[in-house]
Amino acid sequence: MVSGQRGRNELWPLHEPPGRQRQMLTPGRSRLLQQHPVLVPFVLISGSVVLCIVSFFADTLFPLLAYVGMPTPLLCISLALVLGIGGLLASIISIIESIDRHRLRTAMYPQPKEQSYANRN
Repeated sequence: MVSGQRGRNELWPLHEPPGRQRQMLTPGRSRLLQQHPVLVPFVLISGSVVLCIVSFFADTLFPLLAYVGMPTPLLCISLALVLGIGGLLASIISIIESIDRHRLRTAMYPQPKEQSYANRN
């Protein structure tokens, strides 16, 4: 790469199309999570609800585990509990990140104050 040029994966491109706002990318997060931050908590919590419903019919759905002697309802409930706690933590973290991102954006790009000289006495 020639010095002075930036790569495609840089955080801030050299030339921006007019009318397009800069988007702050956080390193380490996938594009899917940046575009749909609610997706992971929703999938975890809905998986928890599905496993909780499945736990009522676990003996008939998983007869092999019941034949071995494994308590399948308890297994489904414990997995549902883990998924539910993970979904709640992921949603709390995404809320905190969105608040932090909003504060960072207002700190980096402050809007100028409008001054009115018309009504000065």
